[in-house]
Amino acid sequence: MLRPALLLLCIAAAACRGGAGEDPGTPDAGQASPPDAGPDYPPPRADLVPPVGSPDAIDIATWNIENFPATADTPRLMADLITSLGLDLVAVQEIADEAAFDELVARLPRHGGVLSSHTYGNGEYQKVGFVYREDLLRVDGGALLFQSQGYDFPRPPLQVRVAVLGPGGEPTLELAAITVHLKAGTGSDDRERRRAAMVTLEAHVRDLVDSGTETEVVLLGDFNEHPVEEYAREVFAPFLDAPADYQVRTDALPESARTFIPSGRVVDHVITTAALGDDMSGAAPVIPPLDSQLGGYVDTVSDHLPVVAAMPLD
Repeated sequence: MLRPALLLLCIAAAACRGGAGEDPGTPDAGQASPPDAGPDYPPPRADLVPPVGSPDAIDIATWNIENFPATADTPRLMADLITSLGLDLVAVQEIADEAAFDELVARLPRHGGVLSSHTYGNGEYQKVGFVYREDLLRVDGGALLFQSQGYDFPRPPLQVRVAVLGPGGEPTLELAAITVHLKAGTGSDDRERRRAAMVTLEAHVRDLVDSGTETEVVLLGDFNEHPVEEYAREVFAPFLDAPADYQVRTDALPESARTFIPSGRVVDHVITTAALGDDMSGAAPVIPPLDSQLGGYVDTVSDHLPVVAAMPLD
């Protein structure tokens, strides 16, 4: 059954940037160059690592690709990994080179991309974005949230509208996806900035829930907190304390799980509203052990591992 799109989420994003009811205008993020706009690349490998995705599901991932690209060969490796893992929608963080991101998308002939337009005051950046299967998903827009709240959000979250396409190309499910990269650091000030950011994020989504609109939204990204620890659970409290409204899907991972390789902690997370959670697999997300499956992974790809959650197709 077709569900309503979360168009209101974009409107709410505009309200966060200016006044309520303002026209969002031109999206704050641009589509990556299409594959035929660049060099001709060979097809990506589909056997570099074992798959975690399934043709019976939309497989959604979050992946911090540490200061992408680590090497000139990283875009090729990422294209091979996305293809081999069988990922359909990937929220990425720490994109440090737009041209390398365009190359990654160009190396994935069935994929498109959306990248944040945000830069720091000195022109540098670690952008967030999305890479997605164009034959399975339609991704529209690309609005930066909370741009006026740079202290709590040094990298503004990026929100897009996603439609899951049926065999005839018509949407069968529509949702909003937001990718975040919260403040890093272990100090009390860093933690307080993350706590304040989570309060703002939850209020942003709750406004839509309270409006009576059926809201289906997924938050993905690097939250820089491991909610096994008590102080980290305080940061996640706006979502953890409302289980009827949200599911922190990564909270079901075992204590031995890790996404940030140097510390052995889970700092990359997937959070869904309850309505979307009903469409997701009941299983905990999967963290493919790429650092043991691919030699030199940390040096050539990232010090983070992806987190993958499945949305089974009816």
